[in-house]
Amino acid sequence: MHLDVSLVPAALPPDDGSVLVVIDQIRASTVIVTLLDLGVSDLVLAGNVASARRLAREHGSLLAGELRARKPPGYDFDNSPSELVRADLRGRSLVLSTTNGTAVLHRVRGARHVLVGCLRNATACARAALAIAERERVGIRVVCAGRSRRFVLEDAYAAGAILEAVAAELAERGVEPAMTDAAILALRLRAAEPDPVAALAESDGGATLRRIGQEEDIPFCAETDRSATVPVLRAGPPMRMERLGA
Repeated sequence: MHLDVSLVPAALPPDDGSVLVVIDQIRASTVIVTLLDLGVSDLVLAGNVASARRLAREHGSLLAGELRARKPPGYDFDNSPSELVRADLRGRSLVLSTTNGTAVLHRVRGARHVLVGCLRNATACARAALAIAERERVGIRVVCAGRSRRFVLEDAYAAGAILEAVAAELAERGVEPAMTDAAILALRLRAAEPDPVAALAESDGGATLRRIGQEEDIPFCAETDRSATVPVLRAGPPMRMERLGA
């Protein structure tokens, strides 16, 4: 089993059939998992604010997301999971657009299997990715969204948590995975800080949340294995996130 991590989107190699797990830990991945857990009936992804507004009009949907960490004018919700859990969204249609997360998902939409992972669903996502990879006889590649095409600590940390769960599953079967240097780095980063709240607080994303007055999202995003939901990308158009197996 081959395990790899693209620590920035630019490091993503040509599609080789690997199962892709996209991470934008603060906050798009956490928000996507949360929205599906809240019972959103139709979760549409948009690459930018203009297309998000158009899709919302066409589908009669609510709008959520951010542009450079701020809620765009006219949006119903920010890209804040701690805000969204206080809303009644069950059975509602929602369009989500974010600066980094939805952009990376748009980039990889042609891949056969694209899952969304984060700390919140780390073990469930790892098991789902491993099941698909074993069935298809391919590897697993975690794709970090980064921030403005740059490396960010929080995505690599979450990648390490997911790979840690994959490695644990394989170890139970006596299988040792073949890992790239980037995968090893993510695992060591995760092992170096066992407290996810501390890891996210020290990250670029954590600093941004404090700057914009949304630091309550740090402990929310740090919650680990609170969800069994594994979002899977449906390329569309438009792109949608659905619960794997739904």
